[in-house]
Amino acid sequence: MNHPTVNGDIPGHLLRVSDLAPETLVAVLDLAAAMKEEPLGWADSLRGAVIGCVFEKPSTRTRVSLATAAHRLGMDALVLNRADLQLGHGETVADTTRVLSSFLDALTMRTFEHSVVEEMAAVSTVPVVNALSNTHHPCQSLADLLALREHFGSLTGMRTAFIGDGQSNTCNSFLAACAASGMHLAIATPPAYETDDDILREARELMARTGGSVTLTTEPVEAVSGAQAVYAEVWVSMDKHDQPDERAERAERLARYRVDDDLLDHAAKDVVAMHCLPAVRGEEITSEVLDGPRSLAWRQAANRLPTAQAVLHSLITTARRRAS
Repeated sequence: MNHPTVNGDIPGHLLRVSDLAPETLVAVLDLAAAMKEEPLGWADSLRGAVIGCVFEKPSTRTRVSLATAAHRLGMDALVLNRADLQLGHGETVADTTRVLSSFLDALTMRTFEHSVVEEMAAVSTVPVVNALSNTHHPCQSLADLLALREHFGSLTGMRTAFIGDGQSNTCNSFLAACAASGMHLAIATPPAYETDDDILREARELMARTGGSVTLTTEPVEAVSGAQAVYAEVWVSMDKHDQPDERAERAERLARYRVDDDLLDHAAKDVVAMHCLPAVRGEEITSEVLDGPRSLAWRQAANRLPTAQAVLHSLITTARRRAS
């Protein structure tokens, strides 16, 4: 059986959503949809390959989806924590990457500073996938787009809203995804958490070509007006729950930015609620919304697997073709 492949301009690495040209992004989503329909249809495509999954932050969805995606492609996944590597004993990121990339077919990294994955990509001889940094979360946004496309059928022209921290990695990546897809995004955020000017400028430049738009407001009701999708995200990242002062400050600033049924009632009649998970129920989103009929969160989570599968297949097969 002939299976679809991505024939667009596949980058050497996936560090940000904007690494994928709009037409390539569509092709990756098409491949993910096919892989979701036939999960084991590519089981022999990368048999014998190995990916290294380096995690400096806790992970559930990213860790399991990457490992399962690798398995469905016939690969093995080697999961490594910082303590397992010489990174924890003084070796530089670049030196570790040079060695690991000589053993492996791809590297994935979940870390803090985005500069770490950039440094890895600069020296790696195999594809590097950003499995989350403090600035970008491309794997999540691909799953978000697939979920929206499955639900609504089309992305172009869709009106969406992001409610909460406009500086978060999820917001940054969802903004880039909206830009590439020609979607309209309203970000409602406190002044202290406004989206970075450079990230906004890059998105607006692409939106000028794709027909999308982005607006900023401090008012959640204004942001969700007419929106078909409303995105909530945890107010304090899970790796910072042992910092009570920061948690208290953020909770106070973001208290008005909870996604509940009352807020959704100001949106479009066919609105769906989105969340990247994990969620703190009762803070950024209510259980009634998260578990209710308007929630898309569980489909977003499920789609982390086929989108990871599509990304790994596209990057590795392209890298092999270029090397031959």
